[in-house]
Amino acid sequence: MKIKIIPVFLPEYQCPFNCKFCNVKVANGEVGIKTKRDIVDIIETSLKTINRYHKDAFVEVAFFGGTFTFGKLNEIEEYLRILKPYIDKKQVNGIRVSTRPDFFNKEIAGLFKTYRVTTVEFGVQSFNSDVLKAAKRGHSGEIAKSAVLLSKRYGFFTSIHLMIGLPMQTEDVFLKDIGETIRLKPHYVRIHPLVVLKDTQLAKEGFVAPDCEKVLPSLKKGVWLLKKNGIEVIKLGLQPTDSLNEKDSVLSGCYHQSLKHLVFSAIYRDFLKMLIEKGVRAIDISEKDLSFFVGFNGSNRDLIENIELRPHNSIERASVVVNGKKVKIFKESIDA
Repeated sequence: MKIKIIPVFLPEYQCPFNCKFCNVKVANGEVGIKTKRDIVDIIETSLKTINRYHKDAFVEVAFFGGTFTFGKLNEIEEYLRILKPYIDKKQVNGIRVSTRPDFFNKEIAGLFKTYRVTTVEFGVQSFNSDVLKAAKRGHSGEIAKSAVLLSKRYGFFTSIHLMIGLPMQTEDVFLKDIGETIRLKPHYVRIHPLVVLKDTQLAKEGFVAPDCEKVLPSLKKGVWLLKKNGIEVIKLGLQPTDSLNEKDSVLSGCYHQSLKHLVFSAIYRDFLKMLIEKGVRAIDISEKDLSFFVGFNGSNRDLIENIELRPHNSIERASVVVNGKKVKIFKESIDA
């Protein structure tokens, strides 16, 4: 099912916390809505494009930024009520909400069901309470687990947002976060490496986040484990924006505009190495996966000189055919 999201970015002041890594204005730009009319204008404009080019898509209006569930119930309901006519007319199929796990409870979940919220995304970042404390996140790992389970119990598609490279977050801690995520079985996961943005507390403390070369091995393992266990990774890294791309906005960390390509290229490289070591000399692959096999900037070309890649339209993504047998890439070990 193809999902088209109409993003509505809420003002930064709706978040009561000041996490050490957070600078919404740099990450998202000056995009916070000012009035309810702004929301209507965003929806109307987006629907014109969707109806023209993506008629069969599942359309969600998504509230991002700030903390949507921080306000009083009547204030939250005011936002949701704006979308009711679009949902009643089936112009919009559902609502996606991004929020903190410590501002989600049965009362809010009940309100979400009434207004046909479909997806709840939680900014968990880590389940390790020491890491959360070091980042001044303001909630514990146990609170995060409870919120995810409550969301699933109410029938919402549930997404967990994880980070890598936070203070005190070793590779072992990150992989334990991955393991906890697998146990909770969310529908989706987003992962982005920590980047130190200007005017954040981490920047003032002089904290240097690990670069892409340092986090790539852990990211590779984490993504592979999630997908092996049937959990889709819908986003890797921050969405590039003009404000992020401005000089000196990102002070350190892994900010890469093609991070998914980089990570998947590394996973497919390990898979190729395993096949070559087993003596495989030719495989049939999905045409859509060819760029991952070739690798980011051709990083896997040294391997594909030793194995013939035969792209086909009919082969499922993330799988190959070896001597007539279908093999799923994320069901094989990445340890060559």
